[in-house]
Amino acid sequence: MKEVLDDIFNSVIKGETISGQIDNYDFKADTFNGKCILFLSISDDNSLAYVVRGEGKRCSDALQSAVDEYNKQKPTDFRPVSVKLDIVNKVFSIKGKNSQFNMLSDKITYDRGLDGLAFGDSFETAFLPSEVANFSIIKKGKISVNSAFKALKRHLPSTFSHFTKPLDESNHVKTYRFRTKSYFINKNGSYELFRGHQIFSNLLKEDLWNSIELTKNNYFKNVVQKSGKFIYSFLPHRNKRQKKYNILRHAGTTYSMVETYELMPDKELLTEINRAFTYLFRHIKPLEVNEKNVQVVVEKGSQKVGGSALTIVALAKYTLVTGDQQYIPLMQNLASWFEEIQGENGEFTVHKQNYTTGKISDFVSHYYPGEAILALVRLYQVDKNEKWLDIAEKAAQFLINIRDKGATIDTIAHDHWLLYGLNDLYRERQNDMYLNHSFLIAEAIMKTQIGEKEASRDELIGGYVPKSGNEPSSTPVACRSEGLSATHNLAKDFGHEKMAQRTHFAIQQGIKFQLQMQLRPESVMHFKRKKLCLGAVQAGLKSLSLRNDFTQHNISSFIAYYRILDQEN
Repeated sequence: MKEVLDDIFNSVIKGETISGQIDNYDFKADTFNGKCILFLSISDDNSLAYVVRGEGKRCSDALQSAVDEYNKQKPTDFRPVSVKLDIVNKVFSIKGKNSQFNMLSDKITYDRGLDGLAFGDSFETAFLPSEVANFSIIKKGKISVNSAFKALKRHLPSTFSHFTKPLDESNHVKTYRFRTKSYFINKNGSYELFRGHQIFSNLLKEDLWNSIELTKNNYFKNVVQKSGKFIYSFLPHRNKRQKKYNILRHAGTTYSMVETYELMPDKELLTEINRAFTYLFRHIKPLEVNEKNVQVVVEKGSQKVGGSALTIVALAKYTLVTGDQQYIPLMQNLASWFEEIQGENGEFTVHKQNYTTGKISDFVSHYYPGEAILALVRLYQVDKNEKWLDIAEKAAQFLINIRDKGATIDTIAHDHWLLYGLNDLYRERQNDMYLNHSFLIAEAIMKTQIGEKEASRDELIGGYVPKSGNEPSSTPVACRSEGLSATHNLAKDFGHEKMAQRTHFAIQQGIKFQLQMQLRPESVMHFKRKKLCLGAVQAGLKSLSLRNDFTQHNISSFIAYYRILDQEN
């Protein structure tokens, strides 16, 4: 198949004639009304892809007709760099053989990313699965004609007349769902797709490197605005930003960018990191607690332990990576707030507090203490002040001996930040309770991982049983991969080989699941802001929404697993 796909690429990109070898290849496609139907999606680096259709008694004839049509219709200023081949291999009549579909009132049930739509007795107008999903052609179960017209503008030639005729005359039309066998080809090679994305059945170290680099060169260099504020939440299929913001996630995403810079030094990336820090610093304010001057990260009138903690984590990594020590006093002032709000038993008595009035909120985050422990140990690694380790130890012992006392493998929270923190803390203060608690949390995580036997379909393998909803999402899986990576390193470095092996397998399976949701060239063909989307990680297998912390956690987990594989070689 590789030779055939290379032939297609050369014929479209370079204008070469398709060789005769395609005639000898069996595409194993079902026919519709005695014809093979296929589509070529042809994309450049910037604009929406063009879609051209081909049909014929043989798939080789259909392919030749598609290439000929493209060469006849292609815009003169269009410079293609990639091609996607979709061969129709399953067709389902939505209303039965003799029934007509009312496009204004009837609803459609479909599987996003797998099902395409076709209209007319002879498939006159068709939208690929990727077009149905990425143009939002189905909204609330109904056909969005406006969205369909947007997609049609990129068809060569346009099929407006075929599509509008049923609407103009009676609103009723024969309608089909269809599925395709899909392949993506660019200068780097070719591969088969499922639900519009690549499958990593054999995950290699270079796959992770390429994934991280894709994010570095695209998403991370386009998601930070001039002000330093991230494009926090983005719907690529609607080209629409959402207004919400979260400074804690801003700090966390900056941390993942610094991790990326550490692995792949890049001046442009460092510029974006510094821009993000500049915005973060605007939210840091002075505070007096117990007659002591400290600093806190404030957003929407409140300071939270998590915001200050992740700011320290990001700045500590920046300091270690760049050697720039100018932010050490700031980190110390932020950490001093933790010292002042820590009770005698080690508990942080404040999680969220009104900056102006000092009123303490009832809000309690399960994850903030783990973030604070990690921040304190990371600060110690920078300034070597044992005080921070003392505070971290008191906090860890409160969590283990009081908050989590009596917790079991079925009840303990899957706290990835605490796993990060305990890994770092144990290396400085080797208390077995930190090791044992890490292993308890890791066991709890691995118990809920979806294996081959539990998966209702193969693409769910490696995910984790969700607390809510029917399917695992990218970010909760990524957080578990991060936490397990920290535990793996702890087990490996201190002689617990069996735990190291088991966590390694769980991380690998989780990363394979996550990679399905990273946006690659084949995923962004129908998006306007390709550079912003490339390398980002969407919410789920069927959810296209992007948010900076989705990519943050996934990239951090990719980096962690890359380093594990790198140490093994």
